[in-house]
Amino acid sequence: MNNLKTLTAAIAFATFGLGAPAVMAQAEGAPQQYQQGQPAAAPISDDNLKKFVEADKEVAELRDEFSEKLSKAEDQEEAQKLQLEAQEKMVEAVQDADLDVATYNEIATRMQTDPELQQRAESHR
Repeated sequence: MNNLKTLTAAIAFATFGLGAPAVMAQAEGAPQQYQQGQPAAAPISDDNLKKFVEADKEVAELRDEFSEKLSKAEDQEEAQKLQLEAQEKMVEAVQDADLDVATYNEIATRMQTDPELQQRAESHR
């Protein structure tokens, strides 16, 4: 039973983004916009950043709520149902903030490596 809860918690962390996402390493000496030889990503508008902050707050609350529920799941089937429900609600939260999931994920990923973007997001919190 403990192994199931540990596995479920690990899956939940991965599913809900609680684990550190893969961070793109910056090429040494390259400008911050360029990562491993990739062209600079399009700038993120203030409007989209505000929407991201709004959605991220809701996603974080859902993540906390469902992580607790998952820790109490009795079996794998219940855990999977909870994960699907959590994912659906998180997608709804992002869409309710008038943002598509791809844009939300792009901003979340870029937040990991872009201190300037992190500061801009903080100013919208």
